[in-house]
Amino acid sequence: MELRPISALAPHGRIRPWMLPLTVALLAVAASISGILNQYAQDDIPIIGTNAAVHSLGGIGKLFVQSYWPPPYAQGLYRPFTLTSLALQWAAGGGSPLILRLVSYGLYAAASVGVFFLARLLLPAGVAGAVAALFAVHPVHVEAVAVAVNQGELWVGLLCCVAVILYVRERRRGGPIPVRSELILAGLYLAACLFKETALVLPGLLVLAEILLVPSIEPLAVRISRVRRLLLVLLLVGTAFMGVRTRVMRGNLAGTFTAEGLVDLTVNQRAITMLSVVPEWFRLLLWPAHLQADYSPGEIVGQTSWGPAQTLGLALLVAAVVAATLARRRAPAICFGIGWCAIGLFPVHNVLVPTGIILAERTLFLPSIGAMIALGGIGNLIVDRVSPRYHPALVAVLGALLMLGTWRSTTRHSMWLDQWTIWSRTAEEDAPRSYRAHEFMAQAYYDIGQERMAEQEYRLAIQFSPPKLTGPRSSLADKLRSRGFSYPAAQLYREIVRARPNHSAARLALGACLVNLGLYREAMFHARMGISFEWELAAFRTILGTADSALRVSAPPGTVRVPVAHADSAAAALLRVGTGK
Repeated sequence: MELRPISALAPHGRIRPWMLPLTVALLAVAASISGILNQYAQDDIPIIGTNAAVHSLGGIGKLFVQSYWPPPYAQGLYRPFTLTSLALQWAAGGGSPLILRLVSYGLYAAASVGVFFLARLLLPAGVAGAVAALFAVHPVHVEAVAVAVNQGELWVGLLCCVAVILYVRERRRGGPIPVRSELILAGLYLAACLFKETALVLPGLLVLAEILLVPSIEPLAVRISRVRRLLLVLLLVGTAFMGVRTRVMRGNLAGTFTAEGLVDLTVNQRAITMLSVVPEWFRLLLWPAHLQADYSPGEIVGQTSWGPAQTLGLALLVAAVVAATLARRRAPAICFGIGWCAIGLFPVHNVLVPTGIILAERTLFLPSIGAMIALGGIGNLIVDRVSPRYHPALVAVLGALLMLGTWRSTTRHSMWLDQWTIWSRTAEEDAPRSYRAHEFMAQAYYDIGQERMAEQEYRLAIQFSPPKLTGPRSSLADKLRSRGFSYPAAQLYREIVRARPNHSAARLALGACLVNLGLYREAMFHARMGISFEWELAAFRTILGTADSALRVSAPPGTVRVPVAHADSAAAALLRVGTGK
């Protein structure tokens, strides 16, 4: 494919070749630097701040044989390169978040420059510079840059750009790919996978590049023979990675958990749910004026029937496919960008295999590369078709978009200052229907003794959480029980066991509350149900015996409590009812 002349957006001779990538890097830093003093927040706290595994360089080898999440969290992700990188940064900065912020900004700048050189494979220098500049200031990237543990997203984006650029340049030279380049590509693939599992899609990006970016008059069989060995090597690398990951994760092929909004949904229902997410993808990639740290229920909930959101989502997907098909020969940048975006979204499409998120802005980092290239293809068509006297107006539009993007990214980084800032703004402004935000606020209020406000936040978390999600109910019920408020606690425990009959912990605590309330027959019923599940048998038998004895003597409500002296620590905590004082 012959490179086209430099567009009017970057007149030949007025800029030096290094100025565009340098400008792109500076824009990436300018859009991010406002968060330089941010503290550890969100997943940074358990994975970096309190994780002893990354606080010493002496245990780096162990990071390759353990889960990404430290105990007691679910062991479902494998990212040893990310953990190793975080350990090195911890050592370099003495535990200060500052070094992690600087590394994130450097990676973001490098990835943005990588987008420039990737776009340069399809577009004139000026348009490629515009593509990379828009990518550098894109507000949807703030979550990937502001949270240190999301450096894996930045690494995957950067390494995928480098790999595709290397592949296309080798293929455009003609003939088979040299062994040295094949080994480099295999190394890039393995490194990217070890930073984050989403890099497994890299072979798909290379196939897309082969189809759209490598001009060839050779028969299909010859083209396949040119890349067959490389694809086999990449298949071997990907299989080996998954084998090691599965072994370390003790057979767990999925992630840490299934997103609350996807639990118990069939494949068809997950497809319907994700169709309602498609408009959010388009909005966040093309006009991210509104951003959220959390899209959990009830911001986005599982769907079981067709509605307007699904119709819109399907229409957008069809439009994207039609646009890619029509643009394949006349504007390959559009087709390539849409294809890249689709491949980048595949790991989080949730239809075939549900993941731990329905939507998260950090997961759009890799797809956004394709989205910006597709926009660059559209922009290039406009530049070629309008009179040169309108080019200054196009430059002005680009400048306005860059200023808007920089402003939005800059103001958004301050939102990630600390845990309180993230979740208070999420609950109050960005995502008021996020149960997770309200649950965090409730715990924070309890920690500072604001119990009335804490209960209000818990009630909101319960209102917006899925029916079978018992966490907010259980947390509030436990706190009420510990303070002696058995009646409201019992109401919540009843809701939990109705939704999840096998929730023995809630049933055990419910039994203790019922004994305290004088509802001895109901307590005996739940004790017998608990015994049938064969969990904490001694504790349930204690409830049964206590309730039976109290019933025989007609003990007044509030005069009997389940004895906890002989129960183990876990059961004793659930059996203990406070005094209310």
